[in-house]
Amino acid sequence: MTNELRWSARELKSELNRYEEELRAAGKTRNTINTYVQHPERFINWLEGRYRPTQADASWNPGPPAGGYDRATFGEGRMSGGTSRYDPLKRYLAERTDPVIHLSFGEIERIIGGPLPASARRHRPWWANERSGSHVHASAWMGAGRRTTNVDLNAAVVDFVR
Repeated sequence: MTNELRWSARELKSELNRYEEELRAAGKTRNTINTYVQHPERFINWLEGRYRPTQADASWNPGPPAGGYDRATFGEGRMSGGTSRYDPLKRYLAERTDPVIHLSFGEIERIIGGPLPASARRHRPWWANERSGSHVHASAWMGAGRRTTNVDLNAAVVDFVR
């Protein structure tokens, strides 16, 4: 038997606002807060008292821990030292000579050692071939001389072409 919490939309909105305030108080940036809010499992853990934001989890570690990153580790896409969480994908794509590399989102998550943001699974523009703005992830495949094509959100697959 599970203890199921039931919330009205108003209560959830109020709790989400409190969650964002607590993230801000812990020194999180707007981009990090947006990323955290896109991952409902973290909000649920916070609601259930299993997660509290701290200054310690506001910055990146210099490299991936054994077994890769967990969802709690991700922030704005850049780790300390100027490296990107998508650098393993860049290396993977650069090392392959195939003109087309077909990857599932799950395979990409294994390569980068952690989850893709929810927006990657919901919004085709996340896969756009543009390096500017919030598309730091596109620098990974474009830096490897690749472009995305045939993005299928339903099948959760993407092709990277030379």
